[in-house]
Amino acid sequence: MASATKAALARLRAAKVDGRTENVRYRQSQLQYLHCELIALNDELRAAIRKDTSISEAEADVEFAAGMTCVKDAYETLDFDKSLSDEYSVTRGQDFTQRRRGIGLVYARTGIDFPFFSVLAPLAAAIAAGNCVLLQVNADLMYLPGLLKQAIGKALDPDTIAVVDDDVIDEVLLAEAVIVDQRPEPHAPLRVNSMASRGTARVIAVVDRTADVEAAAKSLVRARLAYNGRSSYAPDLVVVNEFVKKPFLEAAARYVDAHTDGVHSRRTTVSKQVETDSEARVVASSDAGYIVDVTSRKSQLLNSKIFEPALLVTSISSLEDAIDYLTSTVADSQASIADTTYLASYIFANPPTAKYLSQFIPSSASFVNHIPSDVLIGPAAPYFPQQPLDVAHRYTPEMFSVCSPEIAQTSLPAARAAYALFGESSEQGSVKEALSAKQLAELAVQPLKSTGQPLQHAKVGFFEQGILIGLGTAATPILLTLGTGLYFGVRALWQRFH
Repeated sequence: MASATKAALARLRAAKVDGRTENVRYRQSQLQYLHCELIALNDELRAAIRKDTSISEAEADVEFAAGMTCVKDAYETLDFDKSLSDEYSVTRGQDFTQRRRGIGLVYARTGIDFPFFSVLAPLAAAIAAGNCVLLQVNADLMYLPGLLKQAIGKALDPDTIAVVDDDVIDEVLLAEAVIVDQRPEPHAPLRVNSMASRGTARVIAVVDRTADVEAAAKSLVRARLAYNGRSSYAPDLVVVNEFVKKPFLEAAARYVDAHTDGVHSRRTTVSKQVETDSEARVVASSDAGYIVDVTSRKSQLLNSKIFEPALLVTSISSLEDAIDYLTSTVADSQASIADTTYLASYIFANPPTAKYLSQFIPSSASFVNHIPSDVLIGPAAPYFPQQPLDVAHRYTPEMFSVCSPEIAQTSLPAARAAYALFGESSEQGSVKEALSAKQLAELAVQPLKSTGQPLQHAKVGFFEQGILIGLGTAATPILLTLGTGLYFGVRALWQRFH
C-alpha cells in the first residue's frame, strides 16, 4: 500500500475517533461545498463523461444530472433543527427510538461504467450518514478521474474524505469499514461488511400475449441500446409468448432502425458468440444495435450477461412455461445466496397477469409495463435485503449507518415483568402493570383474536363441490326412474279402482 494511502487512512481513523462527522452542520457544509464545486466544473465534467464513455451528449447530461441529484437529495435528508431536538429527547424524558449513527469508515471502490454517478452516489450517502470515506476512483479512464479528484480535494475536508488510486489491502481497514465494491472479483471472498454490486446478475423481461406489444418493444429496445448497451439494468433476455413473438420482433426491428443518438462510435459488430451459434440468428441490425432471435433453450447465449447493444429474444408457450424456465435457469446458473434472484425483471402484461408473473419470478425488483430511465444509470445495486431498491440513488444513508436507539421510558411489558419478579412498580408505572407472576402467565395464554375468516365447515370447498356434483350426477337417473315408476304405478291403481 502506497505511503500516501497509508497517510490518508491514518487521518481518516483519527477523524473517526474524534467524531467530527457526527455533527449535522459539518455534514451539511461538506455536501454544500461539494455541490458548489461540481457546479463550477459542470462543463468540464460533462465533456469528460462523454470523452471517457463515448456516450451521447444527452446521455452524458442525464448522468451528470443524476449524480448531482444524489448530492442534493443527500443534503436534504439533513435537518439541523430536528436533529437537535431529537438529540435532546432523553433530557426531556422521551425515547429516541429512531436514532442512527454512522458506521464510521467507508471504503468505496468505484467502477468504470457511469463513472460520475458511481462516485457521487455512495460518497454523498456516506457523508450524509456521518462517515469518513476512503474513495478509490477508477484510474482506467483518461479525463474524469482527474476532475473528480480536483473537485473533491478542493471542496471536502481531507481529514474525513480521501481519494486514492491504488487498491487498499489493509486487512484492518477491510474488517472495520463498510466496503462499497462496484467491481467485485468473480470469486472474491464474501464479507458481511461488504456491499458488492451484483454486476453479473442478469435482468430478464417477459412479454405476455396480453401486453401492448408495440409499447413493450419500444421500452425494451431503448433500454438495451441506451448508454452503448453497458447498463447493468438493460434486459439481458426477453421471453415472449409465441403468439405475439412475430409482431414483437417486427416492432423491435423498427425501433432499432429508428434509434439514433449521433454517436458514430456506437457502431459495433455482432459478438463472436452470436455469429458462431447455430441456434441464434440476427433478425435486425443497425448502427445502434441488434435483435437476436434465439430458437433453442440450449444456447449458451440465454445464460449470458450482455454488455453490448444486443437484445436477445426467445419464446415461451404459456405463463407456467415462463415461470418454470426462468426459475430453473436462475437456480442452475447462480452460486451464492445473493445471486439466487434476477437483478430485475420487466413484466409486460395486463395487471392480473403481471401480478402473477412478478409473484413467482425471483427478482430483486419487478417493473410492470415500463422501464424507468433512471434505473439504467449507475452500477448494479448491492445485495442489501434490509431495504428495497432505491432506483434513483442506489445507495442511501441508512446503508451507511446503524440503529442506536435511546430509551428513556419503561415499557408496559417491562414494568409488568418487574412487578411480577420484584413486587415493585416503576416510578412511571400505573395500576395496569400490577400483576403477579401467576396473573402474567394466565394473561399470556389468552387466545388470539379471530382472523375474521369464516369457519371451514361453513364453506363448501373445491373437493366438497366435486363430491356433491358426483352424487348429483349419479342420483339424477335413479330419482328420475323412481319418479316415473311411481307416477305410472299410482296412475294404474287409480284407473283400476275408479
